[in-house]
Amino acid sequence: MRSLHGEKITEKSFVNDIDQILKKVPVQYVTSSEFFYDSTFYINKSTLIPRPETEELVNNVIKLERSNVTKDILDIGTGSGCIAITLSNHLKSNVVGIDSSMEAIKVANKNNSLTSNKVKFIHSKVEEYKPRKFFDVIISNPPYIPKSDIEKVDDLVLNNEPHDALFVDSDPIYFYKIIISFAQDYLKEDGVVYFEINQNYVGLLISMLRGCKYSITKDLFGEQRFLRVTSVTSKTI
Repeated sequence: MRSLHGEKITEKSFVNDIDQILKKVPVQYVTSSEFFYDSTFYINKSTLIPRPETEELVNNVIKLERSNVTKDILDIGTGSGCIAITLSNHLKSNVVGIDSSMEAIKVANKNNSLTSNKVKFIHSKVEEYKPRKFFDVIISNPPYIPKSDIEKVDDLVLNNEPHDALFVDSDPIYFYKIIISFAQDYLKEDGVVYFEINQNYVGLLISMLRGCKYSITKDLFGEQRFLRVTSVTSKTI
């Protein structure tokens, strides 16, 4: 018997996997894999476990951005690379994914190899990233949980998933501000920014986006989850 990634499963490794599950390690980290959209991706504790809501975000982008023209796409906070690679698979595009975590970039590059893809993954903070081109699409699911709310987070998430991908110091829309500021410099005139959001912070996001054109849509659970910004002005922040 072999794992989803082709490694041979021995009795010892099987027992170890069961032990990890009993210790409340998510099965996705135990198997080092998670299915996302239409592919299986390698993951480890350097990256978040992909969520169904993020699949919805990706599906929205695929439906709205399908074109015969090649589009330049940037995924900010790429993690495992599942967003970037899926968009590359389904859209005529050149895709770049950036992440501040070198360990996450290693995971993304492994998924690039496993899927025979050509996404360019770069180790960089968005604040320090200086691309030599403009983008048609910028997409991100950034951290937005204030550290003051850490006690509200499920223990399974808190004890296993990377905190840098979950938490911000105090301002829940800090990275949204940073990304919109970046978009003011590097988004094409008719470009679009897509975010996954938490509906608890919709009011803050709307205040941030004064002067912009945007729409907010709900996920399958009825939560305000997706933000699409279709014009980014220099007066935003």
